[in-house]
Amino acid sequence: MQKLVNVNGSWLAAGVIAAGIVVYLLTADVVNINDADKTPAPTPVTSGQEVLSAVQATHFKQEFVKRTLTLYGRTETDRTVTVSAELAARVMDILANRGELVTAGQEIVRLREGSLKAQLKSAEARIRQAEQDYQSALLLQKKKHIAENQITQLEAELAEALSQKEELQTQWDNTQIKAPIPGILNKRHVEVGDFLDKGNPVAEILDLDPLVVSVDVPQNSISYFKPGQKAEVRFLGGRTLEATIRFIDRQANSSTRTFSVELTIPNPNMKIPAGLSVEADLLMEEVLALEISPAWLALSEDGEPGIKWVTTASKVQFTPVDVVKSESDRLWVTGIPEQARIITRGQGFVRAGDLVDVVSPDRSLIAGE
Repeated sequence: MQKLVNVNGSWLAAGVIAAGIVVYLLTADVVNINDADKTPAPTPVTSGQEVLSAVQATHFKQEFVKRTLTLYGRTETDRTVTVSAELAARVMDILANRGELVTAGQEIVRLREGSLKAQLKSAEARIRQAEQDYQSALLLQKKKHIAENQITQLEAELAEALSQKEELQTQWDNTQIKAPIPGILNKRHVEVGDFLDKGNPVAEILDLDPLVVSVDVPQNSISYFKPGQKAEVRFLGGRTLEATIRFIDRQANSSTRTFSVELTIPNPNMKIPAGLSVEADLLMEEVLALEISPAWLALSEDGEPGIKWVTTASKVQFTPVDVVKSESDRLWVTGIPEQARIITRGQGFVRAGDLVDVVSPDRSLIAGE
């Protein structure tokens, strides 16, 4: 016994060669039609002598969305500071560990002060002596018992004593190496017992608040952006954070013709590190767009992406589209007429200009189902 089966618009002969088992050739979806008692196949729509292909098509409402420019970038520090020794001395104590969050002014390394404490006491005593001599000279000057040049000399001696004390105080302060900015103590180059010369690096501190994301914007899109605009940054794993454009380079890269743009993300606990790969969505103008599944996209003969849709006369049309926003499982495209019925199934078996039978989504495209 033979039976006709409509497979995506093509009627195929299927022969029953065993009890209830039908052998047939399918070019698309595999369908079980073993049950002979199922609902009979719907009568195909014909145009003259031509059998029309069946497709599923639905009208979708378009909505206004922000055109989005998605770029790949990386997270960076806001500041990277290398702390250096300002005094030649030996390391006496380590007060902060690598990876630790430090505050501005926090002591991280202490150097040996040597005789600086005693020298400071001596300098303070010289200042007191110089002040007493100067004040006494002023009293004598009122009585005309001292020459004017002697007053000037005593003023110079007092100024020199103050200067020496200030220099010694600076050296004393430099025995306590402190963090100049808040951040993460990323590297420490010294250990207890090391001798440092003036200028030797001691530690590296990373300021990660705000966290900076650097992207390269093509020259044909740079005019859409300005400092203060909002953006979205996606991390591996799907986490999304809001960002703000902080800086736009005013000179394009001579090789790539792109402009460097910096985005900032609040990172108060500095938990998000630098060096991560991210995707940044920069928002542009608002346009009327259609949300679709990526599976509905088709290619023209020239390789141009577009959508196949059905007119009110059941004729297939192909329209190139412009992707204005994309996510992992959906796209927003422009260029489709608002009244269009988008082909959601069967678009691979029809071409622009074909007449088709549009079936409801709850009905199979294969006869016998």
